Amino acid sequence: MKKLRKNTGITLIALVVTIVILLILAGVSISMLTGHNGILTQAQNAKEETEIASEKEAIQLTIINKESTDNSKYDIGEELRDRTLSNGDNWKIVSVNETKEIYGTGWKYVDKGTNLENYGETKYKWVINEETGDVVRLPDEVTKLSYGDNLGVKDGIVLNVDPINMGDNSSWGDGVTLYGVEEGDGYGWNGTEFKFDGQNDYIEVYTDGVNIDSGITFEFYCSAPNGRDIFMLGKTIRNPEISWTNKFRMQFLQSIKRLNCCMSGLDSMSDWKENNILNKHWIKKNVEGNFQGEDGGYITVTADIKNNKVAVYWNGEFKGETTCSHDWMINGGLTDSSIPFTIGLVISGTSYSENYSEIDLYACRLYNKVLTSEEIKDNYNKTVTYHNVLVQDENK
Repeated sequence: MKKLRKNTGITLIALVVTIVILLILAGVSISMLTGHNGILTQAQNAKEETEIASEKEAIQLTIINKESTDNSKYDIGEELRDRTLSNGDNWKIVSVNETKEIYGTGWKYVDKGTNLENYGETKYKWVINEETGDVVRLPDEVTKLSYGDNLGVKDGIVLNVDPINMGDNSSWGDGVTLYGVEEGDGYGWNGTEFKFDGQNDYIEVYTDGVNIDSGITFEFYCSAPNGRDIFMLGKTIRNPEISWTNKFRMQFLQSIKRLNCCMSGLDSMSDWKENNILNKHWIKKNVEGNFQGEDGGYITVTADIKNNKVAVYWNGEFKGETTCSHDWMINGGLTDSSIPFTIGLVISGTSYSENYSEIDLYACRLYNKVLTSEEIKDNYNKTVTYHNVLVQDENK
């Protein structure tokens, strides 16, 4: 009788199962090493915490050495001062971008890279209070402001309404006129913002002699206390005899948190347009947030005429970009200096209808060029910081 041989080989199914198990184990091992709570992440966090503690101790030791000696090598940090009448033009503050917390009088700012005796250069940013002994580590994203600083980029600016010069509308720019705000009507500049009543208040900007062929940047920072839609920017001819007098308009719809841009009656050819005949001349972009609430919102729009692109930023952060047809970019009157820009007023509908913004305006700028993302972010941080300083001063 023939003896059967015992099969000692591995089957294909067993091989596949083994490979799957090994892959699972490998995935678990990698996750344990590199995940949010992984060994490597925890080790890195522990290393950073040790460095922070060591650096803080070195700063505290420096403060002690300064108190016990007259040696200037222990004098570190920039002295900060509140923006007050007594400090005049000798003020300097640091603000944390995320929390808006402001450090001034009584604090000193220690920047990253400051040399400490018997320690070396600091790897983090700090504020110290030598009187109380408090040492606070700051995040990387902070804004420093002092007297004489510009809150916004100056090159290419056509309209400049910011918290520093807002009380004097004659300083907003050449060809700029403020309408509707009359002394004693309860609106206008009140020390922290410029209030528009939603009836007949608006800003008009003529750009005679200004070359806008390359594009524009428009920044708008405000709150809408009554929740109305915001009519931000238009190219407007105020003539009731003409049914459609806005060649270009930009508005923000509070209910759906959306920016609408309309340029003449041409097809925008943009991926932001709605695919129907009536809306072909619009581009529409939803953004997170709106202008309601005490802090309001800060929107920036760039129209790059040379490259036919429109980009949107919200609170200094890039939210998207679209490409439009060149005809749509130039035939809305952006480059026509005979038609003024209006801020807070647009004409809408198929018949003549004036629409005004009811807002608390914190800042507003118009440039005849496209700002970079870094410039837009810097403008936002400095402008919001200074506005918060005004609000804090008002509440003291």
